[in-house]
Amino acid sequence: MADFDPFLLKRPHADLVWRDGGPISQHSGDIYFSAENGLEETRAVFLAGAGFPERFNRDLTVVAELGFGAGLNFLALWQMFNQHAPAQSRLHFVSVEGWPVRRADAERALSAFPKLETLRHALLEAWPSPHKGAHRRIFDDGRVVLTVFHDEAEAALSQMELTADAWFLDGFAPAKNPDMWSPALFSHIARLSKSGAPAATFTVAGIVRRGLAEAGFSVRKQPGFGRKRERLEAVFEGMDSPESLNGLAPPAAVSGPIAVIGGGIAGASLVEAFAQRGRAVTVFAEGGWASGASGAPAGLLTPRLEAADRPHNRALLAAFDFAAWRLRGLDLLGAGVLRCARDAAGQDRLRRLAEQLDARFSWRDRADPGASGLWMSEAGQFDPAAVVRALAAGHEPAGAKVVSIAKHEEAWTLTLQDGTVHRPFAAVICAGGHAGSSLTPGLLEPTSGHVAVFAGEGELATPVAWGGYAAPMPANGRLVGATHVKNACPGAADDAAAELRRTAAEAPVSLTLGALREIWGGVRAASPDRLPLCGRSPGPRFNARWRETARRGSAPDRILDDLDGPLVLGGFGARGFAHAPLLAEHLVSVLCGEPGALEHGGLQALHPARLAWRALRRGA
Repeated sequence: MADFDPFLLKRPHADLVWRDGGPISQHSGDIYFSAENGLEETRAVFLAGAGFPERFNRDLTVVAELGFGAGLNFLALWQMFNQHAPAQSRLHFVSVEGWPVRRADAERALSAFPKLETLRHALLEAWPSPHKGAHRRIFDDGRVVLTVFHDEAEAALSQMELTADAWFLDGFAPAKNPDMWSPALFSHIARLSKSGAPAATFTVAGIVRRGLAEAGFSVRKQPGFGRKRERLEAVFEGMDSPESLNGLAPPAAVSGPIAVIGGGIAGASLVEAFAQRGRAVTVFAEGGWASGASGAPAGLLTPRLEAADRPHNRALLAAFDFAAWRLRGLDLLGAGVLRCARDAAGQDRLRRLAEQLDARFSWRDRADPGASGLWMSEAGQFDPAAVVRALAAGHEPAGAKVVSIAKHEEAWTLTLQDGTVHRPFAAVICAGGHAGSSLTPGLLEPTSGHVAVFAGEGELATPVAWGGYAAPMPANGRLVGATHVKNACPGAADDAAAELRRTAAEAPVSLTLGALREIWGGVRAASPDRLPLCGRSPGPRFNARWRETARRGSAPDRILDDLDGPLVLGGFGARGFAHAPLLAEHLVSVLCGEPGALEHGGLQALHPARLAWRALRRGA
């Protein structure tokens, strides 16, 4: 059994020892690869064993793997893809790792392969945290996509929905890691496989041969590599599995023109994700880019912190990691935010989080106990308008307000405020925050707020958050935020400035504020349960179709054909920049027929129809 706390938000790191033959796991006692010929072994056993490079003969190739390790198989396949794949091709690599390798260990292990140096540096710069769940990274302007699931193999596969063109079964040998090679694992591999998909592995153990055969693979031994006498190649002879995981369905893939409503961080993130797939979109954004809640003078990118291993928490921690990586890659994110607490109980909670999260979150003691707190090294200060425009990359939105949307058969129509009608669209994504909430009634609630910039005195080297927040601004300025008033429009600026001064007086660091320089007010949109919305809204038929099922207390099987509302990306509250980039990437992935960026549990927790289903269960 695993010797780690199941309530931690992270998986245990792999503990490695180093010998002449390469890195060895202390957990299993097995070698990751040979430092002498590991790359050649990977090319022979996995790449050639699964039919590459000839398999790069399609627009999208999906490769799934058990055992990410230091990422050697991924790098070798990425290199081969760059050398042999057609220009229009894209590669999705989806892997599982139960014992994440530390970045420094991966760097040491991969340094043995100088032919991979350029790709190695790109991977290490994007190295995912050990937090549980799925981690998405994007390379080569979207041509290569990596998703690593940090969990035990069977648990991770149970959270996936994809159709793999090939499998690399690179877990530790069954004799040294028998818990991984379970019958249920092979059933999941079959469920996730395309008909004709090969599976390559170094092991010829009976448990693997029998498991693959019983799951529908034809299995044959092949000559091994190096000191290994034999290896396995298998081919899935079943049909593409029609089975889907129960619950609220992801949206189906669409072709044709797509409309995005909204000019903030959600809309810009959608534009970038579609552009990486060569898909053009039409954006409708009254006021242009960086309008509405994305137009504040500055912001802090911080995670939503919750001391529980729950599906939504996994998804939102992964979203924060993705956003921090993306903004840092654009050179648009400062380094670090100190999170403090208002009382002793709050400090205890932050200390526990420092233990549950990875090393990017650490406890810092200061001379003033009230100023001690959780140092979040990946968090930081940013310019919202600069981020939105960088993601939109020159795409010009139509500066018009959409007042209604309608669907006739399979086509969507948009009507603008001036009466102009735009059609047909294969899909419409409502990503306009509160300004577009009338298009998706019942899903969003307004929260008004202000942030302000004051002249300031005293030391404020890094941003600090404590309920309110403060950050340094040019010319010795001080950004202070934020007021929050539920179900209200922004009030008078003078009243808001006075409230922000009172907020600053409660700060754990000394903030002496001078004259008001600038104040911004806006309305953010949040869902009733304060979690984001990502997916298709339920639509007008949902309640009638599912009311009796909900009243009987039955769990729905697959709710698919009754979700006929528009797509929604929103409900971010004050954390749009932390959550929108990954959720946009997930939504665009599934709309383009690709593996999503979320675990199935995360999809359920953030699905727009969850609210309607809960209301039916309550008898509303």
